[in-house]
Amino acid sequence: MKTLFLLLLSLALLGGCSSKPTYEFDYDHGFDFAQFKTYHWYDDMVKSEMATYRKMNASDKRIREVVGNELFRHGFKESDSRSADFWINYTISRQRQQISRSTGYDQGMHGSVGAGTYGKSVSVGYSSGPSVREYEEGTAILDIIDASSQKIVWRGIAEGRLKDHPSMNERYKVTLEVTRELLAGFPPAP
Repeated sequence: MKTLFLLLLSLALLGGCSSKPTYEFDYDHGFDFAQFKTYHWYDDMVKSEMATYRKMNASDKRIREVVGNELFRHGFKESDSRSADFWINYTISRQRQQISRSTGYDQGMHGSVGAGTYGKSVSVGYSSGPSVREYEEGTAILDIIDASSQKIVWRGIAEGRLKDHPSMNERYKVTLEVTRELLAGFPPAP
C-alpha cells in the first residue's frame, strides 16, 4: 500500500511539472545584434504554401499581434520588407503522445494455486494489460533571420503539453506567456 501511495505521489508531481513548457535558445555568438532596429515577417517576404495557409488561419493573427507587441516592448519596430534589419518566422507543431502504465501482467487470465500448512487456495485474476493515455504536445519555434545575410542568427524553442480544448482566452494567454518567455533574452547580451 505504501509503494502504491509513493507511485501515485510521484506521478502527481511529475504530471504537475509536465504542464509547464520548457525553453531552449540558440544563437550566433559572434553576431552583432545591436544593429537590429526593425523587423518584417518572413511569410510576407517568401511566398509558400505554409505562408498561404497561415494567412487563412486565425492563430496567425494572434501570434503576429502578440510577437509584434513583445518586439515593440523590446524597442523594435515593424518595417517594410526592403528596409527591415531582420525577418521573423515561426513554426508551430503538434504531436500526439502516449503514456502507458504497465500493470505488471500481460493482458489475459492469470491464476495460481497455493498450498500451505493451513490449507489450500486457488486465485484467478484478469488483467486488461497496460493502461494508455493520450495527450497532445506542442512545439513553438521562433526564428530571427538576418535580412542582409538571410541566415538564422537566433532561435527560441518552447515545448510543452497542450491543454485539451482550450478556450480562445486560454489560447491567447498561452501565446502571450510563451512569446514573453521566448523573447525575454532577445537580443542576447553581448
